[in-house]
Order: sequence, then C-alpha cells, then structure tokens
Amino acid sequence: MHFFKQVLATIVGLTIFQVISFLMLIIFIGVVAGSLGDDGGSSRGAKTIADNSLLVLKLDYDIQERDGYSPFDLNNLENISQEKAGLQSMLEAIERAQSDDKIKGIYMDLSFTPNAYASLDVLRQALNEFKTSGKFIIAYGEMIDQKSYYLASVAGRLYANPEGYIELRGIGARLTFYKKLLEEKLDAEVQVFKVGDYKSAVEPFIQEGMSEANREQMTYLLQGIKEDFVNNIANERNIAPEDFDSILDSLLALDPKDAAKLNIIDGTRYFDEVLVELKENLGISPNDDIESISLNDYAIATASVNKSSHQIAVVYAEGSIVDGKGDEGSIGGEKFAKQIRAIRTDENIEAIVLRVNSPGGSALASEVIWRELELAKAVKPVVVSMGELAASGGYYISCNAAKIFAEENTITGSIGVFGLVPNLEKMLNNKLGITFDDVVLNDHATSNGITEKFTDYEATVIQKNVNKIYETFTSRVAEGRGLPLEDVLAVASGRVWTGEQALERGLVDEIGSLDDAIAYAAELAELEDYRLKEYPEVQSPFEQIFEEMGMSAKQQVMHENLGPLAPFVQDIHELYNMNGKVQARMPVSIEIF
Repeated sequence: MHFFKQVLATIVGLTIFQVISFLMLIIFIGVVAGSLGDDGGSSRGAKTIADNSLLVLKLDYDIQERDGYSPFDLNNLENISQEKAGLQSMLEAIERAQSDDKIKGIYMDLSFTPNAYASLDVLRQALNEFKTSGKFIIAYGEMIDQKSYYLASVAGRLYANPEGYIELRGIGARLTFYKKLLEEKLDAEVQVFKVGDYKSAVEPFIQEGMSEANREQMTYLLQGIKEDFVNNIANERNIAPEDFDSILDSLLALDPKDAAKLNIIDGTRYFDEVLVELKENLGISPNDDIESISLNDYAIATASVNKSSHQIAVVYAEGSIVDGKGDEGSIGGEKFAKQIRAIRTDENIEAIVLRVNSPGGSALASEVIWRELELAKAVKPVVVSMGELAASGGYYISCNAAKIFAEENTITGSIGVFGLVPNLEKMLNNKLGITFDDVVLNDHATSNGITEKFTDYEATVIQKNVNKIYETFTSRVAEGRGLPLEDVLAVASGRVWTGEQALERGLVDEIGSLDDAIAYAAELAELEDYRLKEYPEVQSPFEQIFEEMGMSAKQQVMHENLGPLAPFVQDIHELYNMNGKVQARMPVSIEIF
C-alpha cells in the first residue's frame, strides 16, 4: 500500500510539473511574440492608425503613473505581454490627437473606474483642451459610476442607456475598523506609539470609529474634493452649483431618464443609436465599419523618441515606502536611494523630477531616500511632482525639493509618525494553547511586545524614540520648505490636506502637472532641448514573470476565495508587516467615493 501511495504521489507531482511547465512555455512564447515587431524590434509603434479613426477611451482599470507591462494575469493570459500606457503617456497622446488628421474624435466607453479624482482631474483638463481643436467627444455608458461620470462630464455629448444607472451620490469616505475583530474575536490587542492628534493611521486597530480629530480632518479634506467636483461638473453641464448639490443630496439623477431631464446627461440612447451618431460625426454611411484605436494603443503607437544629449531624469516613487530593496509595487529605501545616488553622479543627467504617488511607509526608509535627494540637490536641480497621493513618508521624500507641484486633489501632508506592535499573548494562549517561559539575564532581553505586553518603562522608551523621529521629520520639512518650525507644527500633527489646501499652507509651491514640473526643472538647468529618462527602468515582461508570478497568483487566489473580504484581510496583513517599525504613512484603508 505504501508503494502505491508513493507511485500515486509521483504521478501527481509529475502531472503538476508538466502543467506548470506547459503554462510557462505558453507565457514565454506570448512574451517573445508580444515583445517583437515584424522586424524583430520593439513592440512600440506596432499598431497602425487608419484614416478617419475614432480614439476610444475606457478607464475600467487602475492607471499606473508610467508605461509598463502587467505580464502575469491568470484571467487574461492572451494579453500577457501587452504594454500599458501610463498616465503621462495618455495625456501626451490626447494632446497629439488634437492635431492628428487621422483622429476625428474621441469616444468614451463608460463603466466603473477605480482611479482617484486627482488623476481624473488631469485627464479632464487634457480632454477639455482636446475640444478646443473642434473635434468631438461623445461618451456613453450603461452602468456609470460617479468617477466615470466626473470624467465624462467634459464630453460634448453624454448619453446613458435608458434602462441603465448613473451612480451620482456625492462625495464621502468610508474607513474600516478592526478593534472588535482583534480584541473580541482574536483575543489580540495593538500597542500604539504615535505623535500627532491627526495621525489616524493607528485608529483602525484601536477604535471602532473615527476620533473627533480624524473626523475633522476628513471632513475638511472631502470639502476640498467636493468643491472641485461640484463646480467642475456644474460648469460643464451649465447647472448652478447649488442646484447640482441638491441633485446629489436627493439622489435625483440615478435613473438616466431623470438625469436627462435635469441636464445631467444629454439624453438616453441604446448603443446602436450611439453608433449611428458616431458614424454621422465620422462622415461614414450606416453600413460602414468604424475605424478605431484605443487610447492605450494610440499612446504607444505615436510615442516619439528624442535623442537629445541633455537628459532630465523622471524618477517614479510609486507605492508604499519599505525598508530594504522592496519590489515592483513598492519603494524600497535601499534600492531607491541607490538609484538616486547613481543619477546624482551621472554627468549626462542635468536635473531630476521626482514623481511621487505614495501613502508613505517606513520612516527610516523615508529618511534614507531624503538624504540621497538632499545630496543630489547640491549638484543638480530636484523638482517634485505629486500625483494622487504624496502623504506622510511620501511628503517626507518631497519636502526638500527646489519646488513642489501638486494636483488640486492630491492628498498630501500627514506629517506625523507612529508605531504599531500587535500583542498576541492572549490569542496564542487562549485560542491556540501556546505558552512561553523565559530565562532572562537582562531585564528586557526577551521583550518584543508580541508574546508579552510591553512594560510601562519599555513603552516610555519606545515612545521617546517615536517622538525623536517626529522631531526629525518636522525639522526636515521646516528646512526644506524654508518655514519656521512653529508654522510646520501648526499644519503637521498627522493632518492631511488636498493639494489646494496644502498650497495655502506653504506645503507645496504650485498647482501643476508633471509636465509643469519637468518644464521648471529644465528652466533651472537652463535646458531648451532635452530628453527624459525614466527611472526605475521598466522590466521586460519575461523579467517580471518570475518576480510577479507568485505574488500575482497569491493575490488573485485570495481575491477569488475571499471576494469582498480580501481588502480587510490585506489590512490585517499590513498590521503585522508594520510590527515595531516606526511608520510615516496614511491609514491603510480609506475609500473615497
């Protein structure tokens, strides 16, 4: 019997190995095929653009800051090597389309978009500029969420399916709290060390709801976002802002027929009717097919290559800031600092633009990166462009730049620090039956806070260290921004601000885009002709397969098995990853509607 079990196990193992090998072969062939054009060169420019074409914009995925690949997708293996255009490339492509005789207009295919208002703002600006060319923009959707509507409100004609739905509910935010789960269900508690009344990142693990300070800052932050949201839409749709606000409060525009009566949309249409209008705008007969190209493919196909000898480095700081090397989705302090150091010593690079899209993270890693940027600033201009999020550690690494540009709805500030240590003594003892016994030759030799709660003395020592890190953080801001320390302390304490609110308080210098930041860096470096060099270098699809395969597969399996519970499990996982390390970061779970 044991022999047959061994044989069966061997057969199963070989079968699994063969399946995995076969999948890897398919992926490899797909990557090679996707990476090579007809002449064996780059895939860039492989898509052709027909005359009288329609540019199609559909943003049902999370736009990244820069171009890249997402090679390993369990649900989309046929597109494993497809190149994805980043936000900046999309903006440049919309600008090129204005003067491209082959592009006659834009069709916006609306559904649900996960992108934040800051990114949608810059896309709205680009689309509004596109309209000045006299070309048309038509938008249509069946189920349209609020963010998609916000973007589509710039369209010349905006339609919805008569039996569809428009999710216009207004601006709000939802925070998730885990205190009852940890204390009542798991018999665990979280020991907190922080500086800043508004440093709310610790609250999800120690409270059942928002503190008054947190509610105050969230209300003020959302008011800034709402003001832009209401005014921008009201202006485009020729509705008084107070009337539009009333529509939101009373949920009057959820039904497309009602929305049409209120001028929220231009009318209700079925898709076939929209096709007829598109063909009329293109000047083709009802029986002709529409020539179209996606914004992603258009951006890649029309990208130009600048061969100037003068270079400006655009360094993307995207994701959480972590100690060590990090990975593709995070900012590793050690690896990122090394990259800045190489750029600083590269004589061909004459200026640096740091594009930040980060909630922060490790305070130590932020300090390591800050130091390298400070050294770089001494030899060449360093300018910061803030994306959707440049808060806490994300602000830490930005504060010493020559100039900081932010979007109107960038979420920034959050100047504060904290440490979280989960105490699992009761959980291990009561739930799992695990106990501990020590031999101690020094008073605090086995103290870790996890298997035994910190003593009052130990907690005091840790809090003192957290205070010291906060003092360093605020002094970095004061020095970098040229502000008195008391002015920094008045807007710090962990409080978050929109880009507009941060501008009023001296935390940023100007509301502007990445292009604006690049132009200013060129001005400081006295460059008229230059090319951009992006960092970190984008990995090829094949290089990413081995790095991302295990992580992507694990994440997808978790999401498929846990469904809507997956984000909450991820938040708890983040708690344990923070264990004992002082953090300069935003809360792990804020959903802004």
